[in-house]
Amino acid sequence: MHAIALALTALILSAPVLAAGPQAPPATPAPAAPLRCPEDAEGGACVWGKAEGYDAGAVQVRGLHIALAGIAAPGRKDWCASKSAKDEFDCARPARKRMGEALAKGVACEIVDVASGQLWGRCRVAEGDLGRLLVQAGLARAAKDGPYAEAQKQAVAARRGLWAADMILPRDWETARRKAADED
Repeated sequence: MHAIALALTALILSAPVLAAGPQAPPATPAPAAPLRCPEDAEGGACVWGKAEGYDAGAVQVRGLHIALAGIAAPGRKDWCASKSAKDEFDCARPARKRMGEALAKGVACEIVDVASGQLWGRCRVAEGDLGRLLVQAGLARAAKDGPYAEAQKQAVAARRGLWAADMILPRDWETARRKAADED
């Protein structure tokens, strides 16, 4: 039913408008076509549509929970800190915010692996590869031997997100907190 509605919407949007005389250009740009899986996918399964839920490193589409392959995103229990603000915060919050913005126009995920009951996929959004976007913004790390090593080098060099100069990462934050407690 959902696919039929999308097909009808696409047909209506692409139909020529019949009118006498020249037409003025539309005041607002036409909405982009929804993201879909490519027809020539490499034999793997692909799911597309509106994201029903998401976290810093995973997305839920059509009832399937798909972890983003090639990245390691902070979890909800990982706490970071800013040296300048001397404030703790949920490390995954910025990644969740960016995911929400990127997923607003839909997502298409190609399933690349199934391990221990978990689906792993590479997902595309209107802006491009979702994993690459998160790594380039410094909101996730590139997994070892993954496709995003160059994107992480760019984020580290630009000191974005988790790589910011005043950022204390979770593993370092616990050590810093213990040192501060010992000095008191």
